[in-house]
Amino acid sequence: MYDRRLDGKTLRFGHAGMLINDSFVMYDKGTDSLWVHVTGTAVHGPLKGKKLKFIPSTVTTWDAWKQRFPHTRVLPGIPRHGSAMGTYDGMRKTRGLGLAVLVRFKAKLYPLDVLARHPVINDRVRDTPVLVVYSARMRTATAWSRRVGGRLLTFTLAKARDRFGNALVRDRETGSTWSWLNGEAVSGPLRGALLPQLTYNPILNDRFKVFYKGAPVFAWDGE
Repeated sequence: MYDRRLDGKTLRFGHAGMLINDSFVMYDKGTDSLWVHVTGTAVHGPLKGKKLKFIPSTVTTWDAWKQRFPHTRVLPGIPRHGSAMGTYDGMRKTRGLGLAVLVRFKAKLYPLDVLARHPVINDRVRDTPVLVVYSARMRTATAWSRRVGGRLLTFTLAKARDRFGNALVRDRETGSTWSWLNGEAVSGPLRGALLPQLTYNPILNDRFKVFYKGAPVFAWDGE
């Protein structure tokens, strides 16, 4: 998901009807520049080289989302197979998928098969300390900055669960417990505090390597 505003103008996009490296291409209706949807980068036309600003978003199940945000408004779509939400089930098929985490347009990949074995990861992307959490049950991964109010936090899986039975994470420094889905501290000294949300999105591992050539891929080192 991207911000359509660029250099003081609001762009309108359409599907260009072509692929680049097996990924679909958009065009903006003002200049006919071509944009790769994976990176939000213009690759042809007057705006070549420009980048759209990522807007943080989470791919999760509708049930999990409603638990956290019960008053969410939904953009209506064309009903398919009896559901206006469509039949997307991409996160059910996690083989070959990862979570791309971006900091100032630089990315790092966290393969879901690694996250399935190590669901709470304290790491760094560039100079930003990050928390990456994955729930195989909910088929959801999120990423947050570990720095809150100037304090660097380190996280582990908490023994406590929320009222829906979902896992929580706990910071070692204060003992506060946090929702990893919306980044809010739900108990402890930091209750009510929010982790800064990072930009992240699910991506095929092989597509990541094509569009982010040479970018790091997380590998568990046991520490």
